Amino acid sequence: IGCGIALGNVLLPGLIKRDFPQHVAKMTGAYSLTMGGAAALGSAMVVPLAFAGLGWRGALLMLMVFPLLALFVWLPLTGSGAIHNRGIWRSALAWQVTLFLGINSLVYYVIIGWLPAILQSIGYSEAQAGSLHGLLQLATAAPGLAIPLILHRLKDQRGIAVLVALMCAVSALGLWFLPGQAVLWTLIFGFGSGATMILGLTFIGLRASSAHQAAALSGMAQTVGYLLAACGPPVMGKIHDANGDWHIPLLLCALALPVLAWFI
Repeated sequence: IGCGIALGNVLLPGLIKRDFPQHVAKMTGAYSLTMGGAAALGSAMVVPLAFAGLGWRGALLMLMVFPLLALFVWLPLTGSGAIHNRGIWRSALAWQVTLFLGINSLVYYVIIGWLPAILQSIGYSEAQAGSLHGLLQLATAAPGLAIPLILHRLKDQRGIAVLVALMCAVSALGLWFLPGQAVLWTLIFGFGSGATMILGLTFIGLRASSAHQAAALSGMAQTVGYLLAACGPPVMGKIHDANGDWHIPLLLCALALPVLAWFI
């Protein structure tokens, strides 16, 4: 599952750069919107399906509809061709984009992985936690409508990148200090994280000079990003087990996000 998601995310920025070079921000927003919407649907439906008689196995099996649909759409478009661009690993700009995406991925996967447990620890039921998990995914899709329109009018993207990173930081702290407003913090984090991801993927298309370079930069950024993201949930889980609450993991997530903004 992880390999499939990673490969898809790496390939899409290069395809957008190749086929829609004049509309990188719009197309990145469009596929991010679709990705977030489908993820929200999956998160929201799995608990009700399990309780409706399908069980967890049946509910998870229903999620096969999404990749099978993608396979059906892409099979007629298969082709071949590859190019290597190793010099990109020595580019300061490439590392800037890589760390921007990487730190966002780390924080996002910590929250997306542990949000149900965090919510249940403050009194939410399993069904409520699952619904809020779906709401988080839906909120990550919302920036797909707004961010491309904003980017189209901006010559410098640093201001909006700092803003959405701070939204994520505030929401992480909000889950600690005002857990009763979890719906609000879920929405804010989802929007901020989704916007940050769109910005990072858009940077790949805007900073690259060709589709092959965009694919190489995308591969670099998301290789490092997924390595960081893979470390996040188990490390934060261990910290939780050692301390008995989610305060320190949430604080570390909030502190990581200003660092993210610095790399813009």
